[in-house]
Amino acid sequence: MFLKSIELTFMQPSISQTNNIRIRGEFTTSIEGLFPYLNTYLKDGIYNKEASTLTFVYNSKIINLQKDEVIVSKISSKVDAIETLEYIKYIINDCYDKKSEITPNYNSKNLISAVDIYEYLPKINCGKCGVTTCLAFADKLMKGQFNPNRCVHLYEVSNKDNKEEVENMVLALGYYL
Repeated sequence: MFLKSIELTFMQPSISQTNNIRIRGEFTTSIEGLFPYLNTYLKDGIYNKEASTLTFVYNSKIINLQKDEVIVSKISSKVDAIETLEYIKYIINDCYDKKSEITPNYNSKNLISAVDIYEYLPKINCGKCGVTTCLAFADKLMKGQFNPNRCVHLYEVSNKDNKEEVENMVLALGYYL
């Protein structure tokens, strides 16, 4: 067995979704060398070679794998957290066991762009976030330099769905909320 366990090291209620929990788990073994294989194994994953992260969705949970840890959002309970970590351990071990059958993919794929994020922003260029345009704000989000909560208009009730999309994209890029 490649990965013996994932230790739950952090659990906190989600800032934006009160019914959800965010967790962090630490791997017993670094998975950095497995990323190109996981990139092939997890067909819908978003691999960011530069940041050494791979993000995918499982049962509406956003899972961000990093070399020594995993961050998961949209967890419903501690039991759900433990079950999800077990699932992640299974995926990593199964991929490792099948390495000889998998063609590694070293290319980043499906990276989210500033334009993708911009599509869900209010597009009013008010500057309250600290930059002059919503596109510039989207660029800062994409680079992990800003948190979505800097856009006051995004957090208005009428923008609830867009806010969730932006937050999900930020999480998929491997950044914290």
